[in-house]
Amino acid sequence: MSPTLHGDTFVFATIANETATEQHAKLLKQVEMMFRESEGWTLIVRQPVADELGIDSIFPCEKITLNVHSSLDAVGFLAVITSRLAERLSIGVNPVSGYYHDHLFVPLGKEDLVVEELKAMAAEQQ
Repeated sequence: MSPTLHGDTFVFATIANETATEQHAKLLKQVEMMFRESEGWTLIVRQPVADELGIDSIFPCEKITLNVHSSLDAVGFLAVITSRLAERLSIGVNPVSGYYHDHLFVPLGKEDLVVEELKAMAAEQQ
């Protein structure tokens, strides 16, 4: 691994669904996440959208939203969750932090196992 510091200030922003312009809406309705890398754009979209657009896709997955308004500067929250899923279920997860919530993209067919493990974690904290 060779980390690269980009030297720019980034922010997480949001456009409310009800105030999105028509141009915003066309794009936002199709994309779950967009991230620009030096090689190109990474998109998370539903499989039929990728098929319709004829774009290469990998990692068929389900999205699980953690329904707590998490802080973008929280320390260790996702690390605890992803570590436990790796240890107990041998499942790799692609976490994405949104403006309001954290989301876990888990391998297709493993979503029920992950939800049950997340419920068990939540019950342990009560």
